[in-house]
Formats: sequence, structure tokens, C-alpha cells
Amino acid sequence: MKELSQTPKLFKGLKLFLGLAALALIVLTTSCGDDDGPSMTEEDPGTLSEVAAEAGLTTLIDAANAADLVADLESREAITVFAPTNDAFGNLLTASNVSNLTELIAELGASRVSDILGYHVVASAAFSSSLSDGQQLTTLAGQTLTVNLAGDGSVSISDVSGKTFDVVTADVEIANGVVHVIDGVLISTPTVADVAFANDLTILLQALEIAGLTQTLLDQSDMTVFAPTDAAFTALLGTIGQTSLDDIPVSVLTRILQYHVLGSSEFSTDLQNNQEAATLLSADDKVTVTISGSDVDINDSNVTIVDVEIVNGVVHVIDAVLVPSLELSIVNTIVQPAYFNKDFSVLTAAVVKADLVGTLTDTQASFTLFAPNNAAFEAAGITSLDNLSKDDLDPILKYHVINSEIFADELPDTEGAFAEAVTTLNGDIYLTNNAGGAFINGNSEVVVATNADEALDFGNGVVHVIDRMLSPASVDVVGIAQDAGFTLLAAALTEAGLVSDLQVTDANFTVFAPTNAAFSALYSALEVSGPSGVDEVLGSGTLSTVLLYHVFNQDRVFSTDLTNGLGVSTMAEVGFTVEIGDDGAVTLNDQDSSENPTVTGTDNLATNGVVHIIDKVLLPIEVTNPE
Repeated sequence: MKELSQTPKLFKGLKLFLGLAALALIVLTTSCGDDDGPSMTEEDPGTLSEVAAEAGLTTLIDAANAADLVADLESREAITVFAPTNDAFGNLLTASNVSNLTELIAELGASRVSDILGYHVVASAAFSSSLSDGQQLTTLAGQTLTVNLAGDGSVSISDVSGKTFDVVTADVEIANGVVHVIDGVLISTPTVADVAFANDLTILLQALEIAGLTQTLLDQSDMTVFAPTDAAFTALLGTIGQTSLDDIPVSVLTRILQYHVLGSSEFSTDLQNNQEAATLLSADDKVTVTISGSDVDINDSNVTIVDVEIVNGVVHVIDAVLVPSLELSIVNTIVQPAYFNKDFSVLTAAVVKADLVGTLTDTQASFTLFAPNNAAFEAAGITSLDNLSKDDLDPILKYHVINSEIFADELPDTEGAFAEAVTTLNGDIYLTNNAGGAFINGNSEVVVATNADEALDFGNGVVHVIDRMLSPASVDVVGIAQDAGFTLLAAALTEAGLVSDLQVTDANFTVFAPTNAAFSALYSALEVSGPSGVDEVLGSGTLSTVLLYHVFNQDRVFSTDLTNGLGVSTMAEVGFTVEIGDDGAVTLNDQDSSENPTVTGTDNLATNGVVHIIDKVLLPIEVTNPE
């Protein structure tokens, strides 16, 4: 653990900070009456850049223009500038060990120049006659200056640390405001961002910006910040399986950062062994302080730099990211890849809404999770959870979870066969695993399949990623047809007395369901008005045979099980052949010589089977077109 005086890098950063303040402010010294200030007239007070040029401050002009500072100030409607004298600037430059202004700009950049300059500028014109004792002036940097009026008429300005500077020349008018010359450089006590910058805590800076917390922490009246190093953030990313802060949902990153902030200033002398301190995350989310000799630990992290004072508190640098209890419970469980990656934010929100976090993070369990990303939910027609309740989401999510660990090389091999049932926490899913890939219920592909010891193998199970959310079936094959509006198919089944036969609950039907247009074309060809006319034209029992010719009742055959040349045996005891064209189009070669049906829709899961849509009626016999 190091104190501030023992950290040359930080000290150098602060000296550069001071030196840059002087750099930015030398622009303003052109108003100084006690140095080599320019001549200004009441009729034409001149702009800041004109005054600087008149003073012969060529290096300053070059540096200020290179940093794009002057144009912004001159374009403002009204400003008040508290400008240090040239002597004040020279003393500070010497004390800061900086050889020239250009070097400072190159090291710290134009944005830092603007930040420092902003602490000396107020966005209104405040002449001395309008100032009052104790008045608070908010600067462009967001911090305040306090006006002090003495009984003898003298004026001074105090910065946020309480240090006071005398106004040696007041009311030097410029084109868009006024300059008050002061006898020293206003040095802003650093903010959290300043400390992070000075200590190369670049990932912390990035995290604060992504989470939108930079201004929030500046507005906090009193706080302690435990600031992780870049190495600490890199280690966290590795632990949670992400490559960048941009992968993490903003809400999760915000929670983690809030867990690093206490609502009071706790310097090293204030910290106590075994102290538990509430964080800004919540009163229940506390960090634990452990002190052993000169070592100070916060949870499992070690404090490496202590007592870096900031404008509204103190910063201690730590060597590990602090993880709140909720996030800690998720690490190394099957919930981890979804929770810490914004591409799975819908799944995470669904798990939280369904109150399944505790179930799926059970370290004594062994699960297999088929995880849909946001695009997979959208592919299934779900773009919002607003209209879905806990009771709606619970069965859907459990349908993605197997109560045992099944790695990629343990998935059932279905090459040359049909989909195999695999039991989840909410019924069976149907897995096809062949040369074409691994698919669930025909329309959801396993795009990331995980083996033991790979990235998505966790302490309580394994995760496979799928490209379409899974939906458990809610109606039987007859209900699928009815819900699709296939009224003519429903009427034909009723006419043939087959409805109850296709509603057997423990069956595994594969149904090729003709559309209304398909039945209408058949009836037109037969010159009949409806299903009752089929038997009249083709013979008794033909309607039943035709309908049963659309049903395979031994297995659920999904689109991913279909292969070119596959022969399908039907309940009509007459088969047909599957043909798959080069373009992927699937046709069914039946017993009729007319044009064969084409499969136009696939994989409609039912409680007792699966339904595919075809554009013509399959015919188990030759039907002569009357035309």
C-alpha cells in the first residue's frame, strides 16, 4: 500500500495538471496591469486572442490555437475570467518541472487544457460591482469559486479546497466579458476522473463514461471511491467471459461501479478492521475492510494507493474489481454468459422477471441451458417482455433447461434417423443432430455447442447458444390447423370422423397440412362442392384414405430430418417420397401424376406431433382431372 507522497507517477500527473492549468491560463494574463499587459481602450476592449497578440505572447498563442481553446471562449456570449499574473504563471511552471508549454499539450491533450481552463472561467460577465461576499460562482469545469469581500474593499477568490487568491486588478473589460487578475493559479482539487487520468486508470475512465456516472460522481457531496486498475478490469473481463466493457449491459456495469463508492469520505486513518460499509449500490450491498499491519483489503482486493484527495472525498486505488453479491452468485453458473453480455439482455430480463435466478445459479445443480440471444427472441416474434408475466415466462424458460449436463459430444446422434426427444424442466424438446448440424424442434439451430472445459462450461452446467427461442407446444395437431385458419382441412377431418384420432395425447404425429386453397383446387378438379363429394366421386372411404395419407404416426419428423429421396410411410399404408431441390425447395412425390405438393411452411410444434404446410393435397391414388 502506498501513500500519495510515495507515488512518483501520480505526483508527476498532478504536477502536469498544475502546469497545464498555467498553460491554459496564460491566455488570460493579458489583462494584468502589473506585468506587460496590452493597451486596451474602453471603445475597443479587444478579444482574448487580440490582447494576447498585443502582449507578444507568441508561444501561448501557438499552444492555445493548437488546443482549439481560444475560439470557444471568444464565441461565448459572456464570460468572467480569473486570470493569474505572468509571475504567478512562471512560478507555477517552474514548480511543476515542465520545460515548455508545447510539451504539456502533447502529453495531456487539448481536452485536458479545456478542463483546466474551465476552472478559471464563469459563463457570465461579473464585474466587481456585482459581486457579493460569500457569492458562489460556478465555473465551466462544474466546480465553484467563492467570492470574499473585505472591509477595506479588497476582493479575493477561494477555490474548492479553501485556498484564497487576491484580486490584484479588477474589471479589465474584454469584448465578451471581463477579466479579474489574481495573484496565483487556481488549482482545482482533482475529481475521480482526474485521479484516474493521472494514474493511467483508462478502463475505469471508460467504464464511468459508458455508465454515465462521471457527472454523477462529481455531483456526489461526499464519497470514497475504490478505483480498480486496468489489470483488475482485464481480470474481471476474463472471469465473466467478455472481451470488452462494451459487451456488458450498461445496467450491470453501473451496478458494479456503484459498488465501489461509499457515501462518505473514509481516509486510511478512518478505515477500521472488519468494518462493513454500505455502498451507493444499496444499503444492503456492503464492502468489508480488513486491515493487517500496513495492508488494507477491501473484500478480496488489496489497496495499492491510499488517500488521494479529490474535490468531494477520497480515492483509494485497488488491484481487483469489487463484485456485488448478486453478480458474484452468477459468476461460474449457466446464467453468467447471458447476464454479463448485452446481446442476451432479453434472456436475462426474462430470467429475472420469472424469478428463476436463484434456481439457475444453484451451485449444487447440474444443468444444460440452450440460450437464445436477443436476435433469437426476435426471430420467435418476441421483441418485448412487457406483455409477458412471470407465469408466462416460467414455462418458456424452463423449456430451455435440461436437468443434467449434456456436452456437445454427448448430444444424441440422429444421422439416418429422426429427431430424438430430450426432456427439459417443462416437457420434451426434439433434437436433430446430423451432418446438417444440431437443431431443436426443427427451426432452432445450436450455433454454439460446448464441450467440457470450453468457454461455456460452468460450475453448475453447460450452455449451448441457439438462434431461435424455443416455445413449448400448447395445442395438438388439429388445433395447429385450426389456429392457422385451415377450415377446409378441419371440415374434411370432421367429415371423415378423424378428429379424435388425431387428438391422441401420447401420439407422435407428423402431419403435412394442405391449405384451404389446396382443398379448393382438389374439389374443383373433382367437380364437387366439399368433402362429402369426394367419396361420391372416388369411392367410399377415399376421403379418409386421402387424409390419413398426410399423416406419419411413428415419429416427429422435422424439416431438419428430411433428406432427398426419403420415403415416408403413412397411416394410409401408402407412402410418398421427399425430394429436395438444389434450391432447397421440398416437394412430395405422391401417387398422382399431376403436379406434386410443395412444402411451404415447416416445424409447427404440437403437443402430440409436428405440422408442416403444403400447397396441394397429397393423393394416394391417381385422380384424373376431368379437364
